[in-house]
Amino acid sequence: MTDEQRTNRKAGCACLGKGMLAAGLIALAVLWLNQDLFMTDQGCGHSKLRVRGIVMDLKIALEVYKADYNHFPLPASSAPNLDLSLRSRGPILPALLGEETGGLNPKKIKYMDLPMARNRKFGLWQDDAEWVLSDLWGEPFYIILDTNKDDMVANPEVGSEHLPAMLPVEVIIYSSGPDRDPKTWRDNVCSWRPH
Repeated sequence: MTDEQRTNRKAGCACLGKGMLAAGLIALAVLWLNQDLFMTDQGCGHSKLRVRGIVMDLKIALEVYKADYNHFPLPASSAPNLDLSLRSRGPILPALLGEETGGLNPKKIKYMDLPMARNRKFGLWQDDAEWVLSDLWGEPFYIILDTNKDDMVANPEVGSEHLPAMLPVEVIIYSSGPDRDPKTWRDNVCSWRPH
């Protein structure tokens, strides 16, 4: 290798090292600017991003189940002209996990994997014979399903300014966040918002 090749090689390595350092600093700046995605408003260290992952997994599982069976994994509805609001507990969970025996998922398709909860937080746990899926703060998720088949659900945030009364989706899911109050929207983790 000639001296010129060695000099060019050293210069290339130095440029690569500086580029990697710059990329790392940019990544840290982006993380710092978006830290509320990773930390709760109360600063207790729990990850909103992890909760959003469960929210989106549950939403997609419900949508795929509906595409497969042409209905949601629910017993017959008593009010088919209304959308259904429920919490993440009961027969909906074993049906999505492919473990249901009541006829809601006869093909036994597994639509999602869920973690087991610790101290009834962030995962599945049993309340007697009923399965419950809780967020990081121990609250079951809120689910609204388009069971009247108009391809829209009521926006639960409608009390806030400049928000539409209806959302053009079939499924919405949200966590009440670290304050465990579903009416305080600032800390809620929602499927229809970008973060």
